[in-house]
Amino acid sequence: MANALTRWFMALLGKSWAYETVDQVREVIAKNSFDSLPERAQEHAKGAAGLTDSYAFQPGLVDLHDELHDTWIYLASLKGRARGMGYASLAGHLEAAADSTRDVMEQVASAAEATVPAPQVPLTR
Repeated sequence: MANALTRWFMALLGKSWAYETVDQVREVIAKNSFDSLPERAQEHAKGAAGLTDSYAFQPGLVDLHDELHDTWIYLASLKGRARGMGYASLAGHLEAAADSTRDVMEQVASAAEATVPAPQVPLTR
């Protein structure tokens, strides 16, 4: 498995490291996900604890929507390229990931909209 220095050097050359087995891919994904989990959870919990009203959620949700939108476009582009190269299974997984990302993006947009309080409607008799 490539260490950080090897990956950095290859990036300077315009190349990236590719893992050769499914186990290596799983291992690096797990390592990247779980090694930083406590710090990430603490950072996000601390940020969330500072929110004081519904409007305070808005900037983060709008930024998150933008990041998800970029991810969705990226996944769709990868799917098209994989399909064009004849990698049907890979294209199928990328399509599912793009669809899921689009669904999350729509929910984040709805959450951002929900930060604006509904106007008070007086009760009438």
